[in-house]
Amino acid sequence: MELFSQLMQRKALIAAALLFALGAGIIGQTALERLAPPGVQPGSVEAATDIIDEALADDIIDRDVSERTATPTRVACIVAYVSGAVRAPDVYQLPVGARVKDLVLAAGGLSDDADIERINLAAPIADGQHVRVPWIGDGATMAVTAPAESPASGESSGLIDLNRATAAELDALPGIGNVLANRIVEWREREGPFQSVDDLGKVEGIGPALLAKLKPLVTVAP
Repeated sequence: MELFSQLMQRKALIAAALLFALGAGIIGQTALERLAPPGVQPGSVEAATDIIDEALADDIIDRDVSERTATPTRVACIVAYVSGAVRAPDVYQLPVGARVKDLVLAAGGLSDDADIERINLAAPIADGQHVRVPWIGDGATMAVTAPAESPASGESSGLIDLNRATAAELDALPGIGNVLANRIVEWREREGPFQSVDDLGKVEGIGPALLAKLKPLVTVAP
């Protein structure tokens, strides 16, 4: 009798455990159904993986588009030389489509003795051009020298010929004032024509640094 009572108690415990496990399973299934995205069955590992892969792909595409959009575009530039009645005659780099006004502003603006009545500030600038701004009283208008052309074209290279340039033309070069311009002319008359641009370094007052600055702007015609 006692043995029978013990067996009945064990059956009752086993039945209670099974009912508890069944209830937990139902609750867990319900929770998964509520948390799962629409159209995805709970427990579907492949479906969940597909959703994650699609989300990652979209994120990579968005970042790629954002990075390419944020990459700055390279702006094309030209190089031009300005001399004459400006505060800082020199060679300057400007964006394509620049005008004489842009070149003058890059050179610090017009000097106090610039003849603004003979300047076309709206004229376009091409790569390699030389613009000379006239002074008041020098009788000249704004000179725009064309950029260098190929030898076959027969046109001017835009460089100042050391053997033909006047003192006024030499004076317009950066770093060359009235004194050095006259020294160059005197040296040419005394020593004969320049044989090369390097001979310019033989003129008193023209050191290696100034010579290197002048080399791209002058030439010695054959």
